[in-house]
Amino acid sequence: MSKDHARKRRARRTAQHTGSSYTSANAGTLHTHPAPTLVPVSGAPFGVAHTADMAAASAAIGAGLADCDPCRASAMARLMLGKSLVLAVLAASLPLVPNREFSTVTHVFWDEVQPHANHPYTYVFTAGLGAVERQNFLEDLISIWTMVVPHLGGGGRTLAGADLTSMIINLAPAPPPVYRASRTGFVPTPQGPFPALTLASPDMSGSIQELAERYGFPLYAWDTLPDASAWILQQHSATLHPWGVRQGEGSQSLTLGSAEHPAEATSEWIDAAQRASSVVVMGLWTGDFTSLIHAVQAQEIFAVRARLE
Repeated sequence: MSKDHARKRRARRTAQHTGSSYTSANAGTLHTHPAPTLVPVSGAPFGVAHTADMAAASAAIGAGLADCDPCRASAMARLMLGKSLVLAVLAASLPLVPNREFSTVTHVFWDEVQPHANHPYTYVFTAGLGAVERQNFLEDLISIWTMVVPHLGGGGRTLAGADLTSMIINLAPAPPPVYRASRTGFVPTPQGPFPALTLASPDMSGSIQELAERYGFPLYAWDTLPDASAWILQQHSATLHPWGVRQGEGSQSLTLGSAEHPAEATSEWIDAAQRASSVVVMGLWTGDFTSLIHAVQAQEIFAVRARLE
């Protein structure tokens, strides 16, 4: 068998396996597959200045849907050598809970990073992966997205009935829920009146479910004093008016509130907070403290005891 004939046979086998045309395989060139468009994503929410070009991720997903190993391998190689921000974007919006078929690094991400819903933390995680971990994580991310994409069309369409080329997927992180310091006052405790701060969500993007499940605020019981927590009260440096609470440091920190929107506070409240070295922070509530008891009795208030720095 001549070398040329053997090369043509290999080209035909490649074409049969990948779904490519004989001409493309014979020429040793790769081709494109129908794939959803993943729009570029700004790195600002992740704490970096550049933008994630999602074209290689889109190509990898399209090749995976077409069962084209050469094209998928080419796109994966580009992703391996590309910016960590692309991995962070894919991971931050991971749509499927990993199961036992996925790698250890993916389970670590899901258990220790994803619950924080902190995009800079997600970027730090992906940027710090070694070569093997990065490859394993990338394989899992692309596999997950390849499984999910056929179900994003809506209307019960199957992959065969979906026009992938017209599908546009924007993985830009949604703006975080807005919380603001609302009112200061006092709540009853066995030790006497205790300084308290209420949190509100003016645009209703925040919820008591999120306070409980994501931020760990326990249900508040009237006439009790919660144990001191890891949350730290944030105050205006000059007026000492409270504007929110913070937990953690650096890229892993969580902050509720805005320094631009502090709550009003009397000198009596500020003095009481300093003496107690802590305040009760509760949400969500926009009313005055005289009617707060009714929301507490309806089990609609969650609270932590935040320390003063």
